[in-house]
Amino acid sequence: MTSTSEGRTENRREACFRRKPAILERRIDDTVFLVNPADDTIFYLNPLSAGLWRLLADPISIADAGRIVQEAFPDTPPAQIADDRE
Repeated sequence: MTSTSEGRTENRREACFRRKPAILERRIDDTVFLVNPADDTIFYLNPLSAGLWRLLADPISIADAGRIVQEAFPDTPPAQIADDRE
Protein backbone atom coordinates (compact mmCIF):
# COMPACT_ATOMS: atom_id res chain seq x y z
CA MET A 1 0.00 0.00 0.00
CA THR A 2 2.57 2.51 -1.09
CA SER A 3 2.86 5.03 -3.83
CA THR A 4 5.92 6.76 -5.21
CA SER A 5 6.85 10.37 -5.48
CA GLU A 6 9.95 11.99 -6.84
CA GLY A 7 12.49 13.11 -4.29
CA ARG A 8 16.12 14.11 -4.16
CA THR A 9 18.54 11.81 -2.38
CA GLU A 10 22.28 12.35 -2.44
CA ASN A 11 22.01 14.91 -5.28
CA ARG A 12 20.20 12.57 -7.66
CA ARG A 13 16.57 11.96 -8.53
CA GLU A 14 15.30 8.78 -6.99
CA ALA A 15 11.78 7.44 -6.56
CA CYS A 16 10.55 7.65 -3.00
CA PHE A 17 7.94 5.47 -1.42
CA ARG A 18 5.27 6.64 0.97
CA ARG A 19 1.96 5.49 2.39
CA LYS A 20 -1.03 5.64 0.09
CA PRO A 21 -3.15 8.36 1.73
CA ALA A 22 -6.48 6.57 1.21
CA ILE A 23 -5.38 3.51 3.22
CA LEU A 24 -6.56 3.50 6.83
CA GLU A 25 -4.56 2.07 9.71
CA ARG A 26 -6.30 0.23 12.53
CA ARG A 27 -4.55 -1.04 15.65
CA ILE A 28 -5.86 -3.66 18.01
CA ASP A 29 -3.46 -3.93 20.93
CA ASP A 30 -0.05 -4.48 19.26
CA THR A 31 -1.54 -5.72 15.98
CA VAL A 32 -1.73 -3.46 12.93
CA PHE A 33 -4.26 -3.81 10.12
CA LEU A 34 -4.58 -1.74 6.96
CA VAL A 35 -7.99 -1.11 5.43
CA ASN A 36 -8.62 -0.09 1.86
CA PRO A 37 -11.95 1.78 2.03
CA ALA A 38 -12.41 1.53 -1.75
CA ASP A 39 -13.16 -2.19 -1.51
CA ASP A 40 -13.06 -2.93 2.24
CA THR A 41 -9.96 -5.11 1.84
CA ILE A 42 -8.18 -5.71 5.15
CA PHE A 43 -4.47 -6.50 5.41
CA TYR A 44 -2.81 -7.92 8.53
CA LEU A 45 0.72 -6.62 9.10
CA ASN A 46 3.22 -8.87 10.82
CA PRO A 47 5.76 -7.08 13.06
CA LEU A 48 8.25 -6.46 10.24
CA SER A 49 5.54 -5.18 7.90
CA ALA A 50 4.20 -2.92 10.64
CA GLY A 51 7.71 -1.51 11.09
CA LEU A 52 7.95 -0.81 7.37
CA TRP A 53 4.52 0.86 7.45
CA ARG A 54 5.78 3.16 10.23
CA LEU A 55 8.89 3.84 8.16
CA LEU A 56 6.69 4.99 5.27
CA ALA A 57 5.09 7.76 7.34
CA ASP A 58 7.46 10.10 5.49
CA PRO A 59 8.60 9.57 1.88
CA ILE A 60 11.73 7.43 1.76
CA SER A 61 13.91 6.02 -0.99
CA ILE A 62 14.26 2.28 -1.38
CA ALA A 63 17.99 2.65 -0.72
CA ASP A 64 17.40 4.49 2.57
CA ALA A 65 14.75 1.96 3.61
CA GLY A 66 17.17 -0.86 2.81
CA ARG A 67 19.86 0.73 4.98
CA ILE A 68 17.43 1.05 7.89
CA VAL A 69 16.32 -2.57 7.55
CA GLN A 70 19.98 -3.66 7.39
CA GLU A 71 20.69 -1.76 10.63
CA ALA A 72 17.68 -3.42 12.27
CA PHE A 73 18.75 -6.89 11.07
CA PRO A 74 22.58 -6.82 11.00
CA ASP A 75 22.83 -10.63 10.79
CA THR A 76 20.87 -10.72 7.54
CA PRO A 77 23.12 -10.64 4.47
CA PRO A 78 22.77 -7.34 2.54
CA ALA A 79 22.13 -9.28 -0.67
CA GLN A 80 19.11 -10.97 0.90
CA ILE A 81 17.67 -7.62 1.97
CA ALA A 82 18.25 -6.26 -1.53
CA ASP A 83 16.55 -9.31 -3.08
CA ASP A 84 13.60 -9.08 -0.68
CA ARG A 85 12.84 -5.48 -1.57
CA GLU A 86 12.26 -6.26 -5.24
